[in-house]
Amino acid sequence: MTMLTARGDADFDLYPYTPSATAGYAFVALFSLGGLVHICMLIPLRAWFFIPFVLGCAGEASGYYGRAWSHSDIRNGSPYLLQLMLILASAPLLAASVYMSLGRIIRALDATHHAVLSPRWTTKIYVVIDIGSFVTQMMGTAMQASGDAAGVKTGNTIVVAGLGVQLGAFAVFILSVVVFHRRLVLEPTEVSLEFKNWARSMWMLYAVSGLIVVRSSFRLVEFMSGSSGKLYNTEVYLYVFDASLMFTAVVITAAVHPGILLRATRNRERGIPLL
Repeated sequence: MTMLTARGDADFDLYPYTPSATAGYAFVALFSLGGLVHICMLIPLRAWFFIPFVLGCAGEASGYYGRAWSHSDIRNGSPYLLQLMLILASAPLLAASVYMSLGRIIRALDATHHAVLSPRWTTKIYVVIDIGSFVTQMMGTAMQASGDAAGVKTGNTIVVAGLGVQLGAFAVFILSVVVFHRRLVLEPTEVSLEFKNWARSMWMLYAVSGLIVVRSSFRLVEFMSGSSGKLYNTEVYLYVFDASLMFTAVVITAAVHPGILLRATRNRERGIPLL
């Protein structure tokens, strides 16, 4: 990817085009609105495991602000690094809440015996992997700001590794969701029989996981292709295969929030009928 000087302005263009201010500000507004909606849902649903998701929305909004800022000066290193780091590293924050949702859904449906791993270990393993992916991608993008060719190359390799780990983890995660879903359909629990809409939460996991996989695959190919690749040199691809997909994930999780299922099962324990 393109090299940054340590600070201030570069002596060359940091983008192969002038970033669109309109598109940048549009996604600042969309992710800000999405984050606000999730904050409003997080509190009444007591879905504290969605705090990383809200932080991911904030990161996405800040990243696209960086792109809008870059429109006025494509040699300014500050907004370039801001958008590079935050847009890249916000997806693991969104993914963390998705990972944590599965374990909570399994326990809420009283179906731990159908899980591939115990919900406790499922959450811990995937969140640790996700944190590792997040830290790796942040380190890689920071190294790209070192100002020397070796640092840029090493940073690019680290980012590619982080994206690869994220994709591998999601592949195993989706398989775990499929196995659990199938087992629960074949052998329903009392809770799943009472709460007819539980499958919506599973389809939400499939949809959001699929969106993140496509997005991460795009970024992986982009970084592997380097600054001469078509994906890096054409801005529209970023908005089609990253911004739009991640915002769609924000909308889907708001429409089918796992916290709704968890609240219903908590109410059931207190004697309030399920919906």
